[in-house]
Amino acid sequence: MQTLLKTNKAKLLSAMPVVKKYDSRLGALNDWWGKIELIGKINSRNMVSTILDDMGLAKGKFGELQQKLTQNLLLENLQKLVLDNASKAQVAIDLLIRNLFERTADVGFLATDDDIRRFLAVDQPTAEQVRFIENRLQEYVKKYSVYGEIIVLDTQGYVKAHLDKQNSINHSADPLLKETLATDKDYVETFRYSDLQAAHRHALIYSCKITETQQSNAKVLGILCLCFRFDDEINGIFANLLSQGRLGVLTVQDADGEVIASSDENVVRIQTKLYAKGEVGLMAYQSQDYIVITCQAQGYQGYFGLGWRGQMLIPLVEAFNREETAGSLRADYAGMLEQACAFPKELREIRQAAVDINADLGLLVLNGQIVSARKKAAEFMPVLEAIKQIGSDIAQIFADSVNSLETTVLSSYLDNARFLAALAVDIMDRNLYERANDCRWWAMTSVFRRNLAHTEISEEDINQISNTLQYINLLYTVYTNIYVYDQHGEVLAVSNADERARIGTTMDETTGAVEVLKNSHSQHYGVSAFIKTDFYQQRYTYLYNAAITDLGNAGKVLGGIGLVFDSEPQFTAMLADVLPRDTVGDIQPGSFALFADRKKTILAAANHPELKAGDTLNLDKRFFELKNGQRVSNVVQYCGINYVLGVAASQGYREYKTCDDYKNDILAFIFIPF
Repeated sequence: MQTLLKTNKAKLLSAMPVVKKYDSRLGALNDWWGKIELIGKINSRNMVSTILDDMGLAKGKFGELQQKLTQNLLLENLQKLVLDNASKAQVAIDLLIRNLFERTADVGFLATDDDIRRFLAVDQPTAEQVRFIENRLQEYVKKYSVYGEIIVLDTQGYVKAHLDKQNSINHSADPLLKETLATDKDYVETFRYSDLQAAHRHALIYSCKITETQQSNAKVLGILCLCFRFDDEINGIFANLLSQGRLGVLTVQDADGEVIASSDENVVRIQTKLYAKGEVGLMAYQSQDYIVITCQAQGYQGYFGLGWRGQMLIPLVEAFNREETAGSLRADYAGMLEQACAFPKELREIRQAAVDINADLGLLVLNGQIVSARKKAAEFMPVLEAIKQIGSDIAQIFADSVNSLETTVLSSYLDNARFLAALAVDIMDRNLYERANDCRWWAMTSVFRRNLAHTEISEEDINQISNTLQYINLLYTVYTNIYVYDQHGEVLAVSNADERARIGTTMDETTGAVEVLKNSHSQHYGVSAFIKTDFYQQRYTYLYNAAITDLGNAGKVLGGIGLVFDSEPQFTAMLADVLPRDTVGDIQPGSFALFADRKKTILAAANHPELKAGDTLNLDKRFFELKNGQRVSNVVQYCGINYVLGVAASQGYREYKTCDDYKNDILAFIFIPF
């Protein structure tokens, strides 16, 4: 930031109307002071030289302070711009990476689906068999709507079944198929043009071998390709981040710097190569200067995808054209601004130095008036009056400019807190969307449906169910336990060996199981309230449920599946990820975050040892009455400390909590010491 400012000071100054205004006023005052000093020398025959010397010293201090003030005005305005836009570039790439991390587990699990294995084992499947497997894949996409196409191929690249009937593919020669067959990795991730989705300019495909069994030396039957709806997902992220009409273009670039997604292709086209030095820089692009902010993916649970990064480009000519809100903000928070700990030390020093210069000039004028009276040098009195006016002007200009700086800092804090709160609740919605999908899809596992349909469920049936649950839980570690129960709610099998005591117990109303046993629809799921439960060692969590139905009669409920979400570490990690951090990546001291419901009950907290799930958050009720998707920020006092508070209410993600009949409003709160 300092390097950018040092090498481009003139350009930045000309682009900042507010800073330019104060710099011009200070420059004009400095010129006037020089003229007054000259007049003073001309009319100083009867005056002592020390007065003029003192005047020169005061002018020197003023010059130094002018430079420092202009530098700080430039720096704080630049920092605000970078903070606002770096957050968006970082969030764009990190939200995408979080989403894609879930896909890496999906492809491996679906490739072991018994129905798909049996289908590929048939040399010449019938039309009915193809229809059955495509219907099954369609059910998958109904849950995981992030996929636009699923393709099942044999080892020669011939398509055996797929979903998108607009896609006329019968055979693929894409090299990713050979790579997938040859690799020892769990999956292959590919992003580029592919004949697997020939109508698309690019495709993001997760591919995996389909083997006869899960043994390492098992016969390879074919290849599964999950085609992610990349454009749909990234455009949704862009629209959300840029929804407030902010300037600039948000892009995602590959590891070579080529743009693979752009929020405005009229400005930055796909396949453009943008090279920017460092994380923040000034770059000439299409005959215009842009401030460019580049953010590497932070990764999620060790997954970094294909080395992509987020980048924000803001046209310099418009970057700082904002309406001044100093008056309204200072009026709202006048009582807190003077004591705020958030303001840089330099601001206080500049304010005090301006006061000191004015005091020095006051003494100089007083001393000059005394000497003028003694010397009867009436001709020097106008000079002293001019010096007095300069002191008054200095006080006013520096007060105005420091107030502007303080307002810039405060505005930045308020914007950032509001943004981080919205990000936190969005991450939660996206994460729990996956949980709602998981329970519904796993409920359709054929081994569960066949075995629960038996009149007498044998020990072998239970073992098959248990083994499948254990395999699922190994892939999806966000659950502490996954269990299957019969149509009476009695637990038959668990994934976690330490939870075997659950077998034989009956689910009650609080678990959400009773509700799903009454509904056979494959899209229906049930979630418990956020409860303290034995299933989670008497801690608070959500239990996700879906009905298991008969293979031959989808309207007949045979039982259900339950998922114990590992809420404590998962929610805490979500909150910790959005807390403001310093330049070395440490959480800003004193800041904390939490999730709460509309009844003020805390679901989770991060970086605050005294707040925990189940506690009550004592804040004004207006914060709990936000509309879905609404976000606000304010300066509040909590436990005797002033904070900038950001609050946002959940609005759901894709179908989750928007059109699936599930209602559960959660609010995120971000507290930043002020």
